[in-house]
Amino acid sequence: MKRYYQMFIGSVAFLTLGGLVMVFSASSAAAIAQTGAIYGLSWKQAAAILLSAPLAWFASQLSLDAWKRYARVGVWISIAMLSLLQIKSISKSVNGNTNWITFGPFDLQPSEVAKFFLILWAGYLISRQSTKRDRNFAITLVGGFFLSLLLVLLGKDLGSAIVIGSIMLALIWISGLPARFIGFVSSVGIVAVTTLVLSQPYRRERFFAVLNPFADGTYKNAGWQPAHSIMALASGGIFGVGLGGSKQKWGNLPEAHTDFIFSIIGEELGMIGAVSVVLAIAILIYASIRISLNSKDQMSKYVGIGIASWIAIQSIINLGSATGVFPVVGVTLPFVSYGGSSMLALALAVGYIAGIAFRDPELKTEINTSWPRQRA
Repeated sequence: MKRYYQMFIGSVAFLTLGGLVMVFSASSAAAIAQTGAIYGLSWKQAAAILLSAPLAWFASQLSLDAWKRYARVGVWISIAMLSLLQIKSISKSVNGNTNWITFGPFDLQPSEVAKFFLILWAGYLISRQSTKRDRNFAITLVGGFFLSLLLVLLGKDLGSAIVIGSIMLALIWISGLPARFIGFVSSVGIVAVTTLVLSQPYRRERFFAVLNPFADGTYKNAGWQPAHSIMALASGGIFGVGLGGSKQKWGNLPEAHTDFIFSIIGEELGMIGAVSVVLAIAILIYASIRISLNSKDQMSKYVGIGIASWIAIQSIINLGSATGVFPVVGVTLPFVSYGGSSMLALALAVGYIAGIAFRDPELKTEINTSWPRQRA
């Protein structure tokens, strides 16, 4: 069991620190334009990491009873935070999406934190149910997510809505609800997303651009981002053009340090760097699931697997967008992309899963045993 914990911590450290290096490189052009300094954005990412480390440690030390108290009201915490987006005096729009709230010099994206508390609440809810699931349980679970999704969509943040909706489906599946219910909810979700896409011209263009981003009439419009993302990945080869040597980040690829940081990794570090990131994410997801399944507490199992699903879903969507497989929906790569809100929310998730290990007396003793003493 100790090896899964080491895999978990090692992959988080690799992705976070490697991500900081790549944020510095990928954000250099945008940082100069916005702040006049090449490190104008990367220092904010470094600050977010420094804040996240003690937060993750604090979360790992919380007792199970404390987590259950938070879990009972998790859906209301999420709804309250997302409701703040409707207050015009503190809300902030980015690229047409109202998904930020501002407190002086600090910005927070409530949907990132809401993901964690929704998973926490759902895990608690699922763990309380008997083997036979009843209708009220399903209605409560879907209803809580529906209210949160509605608030996210009021801010026109389709990317976050897709991630939250997909997390809901994953939690419904692991809860043991009938397949026909999962199929019904999935069908409703597909119809809803299709309607939202077709209802807005810019969304239609983005979704159809994935078919051929280089086509005439598409390349210089909705196809610009996916086309230049593919160019970046293709130009990296096996070993890349070298750290800091990206050409696409200099005005050709908007959001190079957020949505398309994987493309810059592929361009600068080549296939080796890109594959390393994908493997690290896979190891993190696998280790998270193994640690969660070994928990003696049912809520911890469900929450841990929910967190692993969140990381997997968001990573797949981001990587799919970067490689031209999926339409661009504005989803970041966990631990790697620039974003303080994402880092803080993921710190809670990391702390929770680490706490699963710390709450196991045998594993805690094994983890705390130093390697030199073992060899002695």
